Amino acid sequence: MVRQKHWRSQWHRACVARPVSWLALGALSFVVLVRAANSETGGGAESSSAKSVPVTMAELAKKTTPGVCAVEVSDYAPGHYTGALTPSPPHADMNAKRAIVVRWKANPCQFVFSHEASYCPYYELPSGAAMCNQFFEGNLGEAELMNNMGRKEKNSFVDVLESGPGRVWVRWNYFAVNQNDDTQPRLRGTEDYFAYPNGLVLRRMTYTSLMPDKVIGYSTQPVELFGILPQGSMVKDMFRKNAAHGDYCTHVALDLYSDRKYEIFWDEQGGVRRAGSDDDLAAIARSPGYALVLPFRERLLFAAMGTASGFSPARNQLVDHCTPGARGGAGWGQGRWDHWPIGWLNSQTSLWKPGSPYAYSFGSIGQFFVPEGKRIESFARDYPEFCKDMELNRWTENRLFHVLIGSATSWDEIKRIGRGWLDKGPACVQPESVGELR
Repeated sequence: MVRQKHWRSQWHRACVARPVSWLALGALSFVVLVRAANSETGGGAESSSAKSVPVTMAELAKKTTPGVCAVEVSDYAPGHYTGALTPSPPHADMNAKRAIVVRWKANPCQFVFSHEASYCPYYELPSGAAMCNQFFEGNLGEAELMNNMGRKEKNSFVDVLESGPGRVWVRWNYFAVNQNDDTQPRLRGTEDYFAYPNGLVLRRMTYTSLMPDKVIGYSTQPVELFGILPQGSMVKDMFRKNAAHGDYCTHVALDLYSDRKYEIFWDEQGGVRRAGSDDDLAAIARSPGYALVLPFRERLLFAAMGTASGFSPARNQLVDHCTPGARGGAGWGQGRWDHWPIGWLNSQTSLWKPGSPYAYSFGSIGQFFVPEGKRIESFARDYPEFCKDMELNRWTENRLFHVLIGSATSWDEIKRIGRGWLDKGPACVQPESVGELR
């Protein structure tokens, strides 16, 4: 049986006050897809059944848009990777180089849904460095997408519902699956991404458990701050050097409503330090709004969220996984992995080593939902225990969460944009609220 949810005025004006089944949502998607096709091709009986032909990255570079556009490309590779994306598995099936690329007229960045990267989207700089905010990872890490099964088109797929130029709307559907067996998906995620000509992207996300009686059928971690470094690059190449300590600021949690900032620094010998305390990070998580930031040399890439966008301070926690001894963290140190975004093996934890030929990921600051009145103090002890809380699990399943994604050239710009969005209150979850910013 298809289970129903309440979609509080998110999907369509007609859905404001009543539950919408996933079957009805599929029908709505089809209608919007047809409208998008008509808009792109000029309409008419003949054009409504025509599909756009994928282009190459070279052809895309020659295209212009008056605002923002979404284009399917046939030869994209994450992180400027130049090697072969075969065989499949372990690489993505069908055309591993397929991607939906969102581009702007007035923004040098692009927003990418890459099949090889399981369509998990990221905000990419011209250098190939990028920020990703993950997906609804299954509780206990038992099911996700960064594996052979998650790179299958049947388990993760995207549709362009609106292709621009005034707005882009891309829907990403996925099934969180075990890396060795996808016969029983744990949950189904549905995420909508609305991109506007001002370079901002609204992420709207929810999920449905496909194993409602099992702890592993739920997710308490919808957001994580981690990034991509391009093939052959190092941290020192992409981040600014701290003059006093000689290390590099790689991750930041920024309070949008105060002067609080929690910074993580990596050095060239594998060391990690932080500027800020456990209490500072906890206070930022309780703020009406905050941004998770990767402060690249090129630009600051950020993901903003807060109370108005669904992140209740009573249930919200930020966890520093890098700094040894940080409250609730996994203590990874300099966490770097090369099993994603290039899927060269079926693994969810392949540690990057010098000389690796692949673009690789790094991180992280994790965002977790926790039971009211409780916090993760020890990750190994508390996180698995909190995952057993079925009231918390069902709360996460029956909610909509919204994150504002973008790039900026200063910390003040991030604050201005983030506050301007969250200060709209309940209206901030409407896609058009993003188009009015900047």
